[in-house]
Amino acid sequence: MTAVTALDNDILDMLRTSLRHVLTEASDQPLAARLDDLGWADVVAGDPATALRTLFEIKGETASAADALGPELTRVLVAATGDDSLTGAIVGLASPFGDSAVDDHRLSIDVITLSPIGDRLVVVPVGSRLAICSSQLLVAERLTGTDETLGGSRLTGSVTTDQVRWIDGDAHDQIVTRGRWLVACELIGIGRHVTASAVAYTGERVQYGKPIGIFQALQHRLASAHAMVVGAGHLAAEASTDGDVWTALVAKCIAGQAAEFACTQAQQCYGAIGFTWEHEFHRYLRRAYVLDGLFGSWRTLEHEIGMRLQSTGVVPHIGTL
Repeated sequence: MTAVTALDNDILDMLRTSLRHVLTEASDQPLAARLDDLGWADVVAGDPATALRTLFEIKGETASAADALGPELTRVLVAATGDDSLTGAIVGLASPFGDSAVDDHRLSIDVITLSPIGDRLVVVPVGSRLAICSSQLLVAERLTGTDETLGGSRLTGSVTTDQVRWIDGDAHDQIVTRGRWLVACELIGIGRHVTASAVAYTGERVQYGKPIGIFQALQHRLASAHAMVVGAGHLAAEASTDGDVWTALVAKCIAGQAAEFACTQAQQCYGAIGFTWEHEFHRYLRRAYVLDGLFGSWRTLEHEIGMRLQSTGVVPHIGTL
């Protein structure tokens, strides 16, 4: 694929088709290697915001378990620090089970990752700082529960402070900002898919001799879900282009809320079939809940947004929205 400077509609259509194939194909290759075969570096160089939004939206639509987030966060880390030795590092994410903290010259570590571990450096968020240590010093436990298809792991351990290297500056904020709008895009992909699938289902399911899609109660539910997902998509687009901490925070909050709302409304349309393992719906619902928990759930972020607005008395503008 030749280098591009912008992704117009025709190129985007071809890119979406290629990404759907890459994200759904059965392959033992890491996603990064498969994207390299696609000429991904040239695509990102030409229009990084649109390319990454498209990748993560398609990942949400397909419910792919491929690790797209880990490599991208590592690229942000390397760019923020200028340290090429961190190219193969794992960026740990805040754990829902406990916090990483320093106490008496020891660092207690509790992070999760969706990336393969192996013998790699692990980047641990500790407040607004980042600590780096070897994965060999930590205990890895496979994450089970809500969505086991992601294949994530929990990394825990206790190390002395002289066994870690610290990174100060704004690398932590850059990672969180990028991570929030990337996950927001994936949540939007989920919202779009479940809404579109529910719309299709209401045209096929017949009750009393008529498709259930003619009933206004279901129309209103799906229209509301669609409107919320579209609005969240505009926020994520703004966050991807301006790189602003506040915009990414709001985008992640609204995307999590929109994905959950879309799933709730779709469930009402599906009725009993939506509770079965044979139907695909449960995969998207469970994935939405897992992704919402990364970088702060929408309920947590909503509280943070309210506290910031109350303390500053200022409502920041987000692009042209």
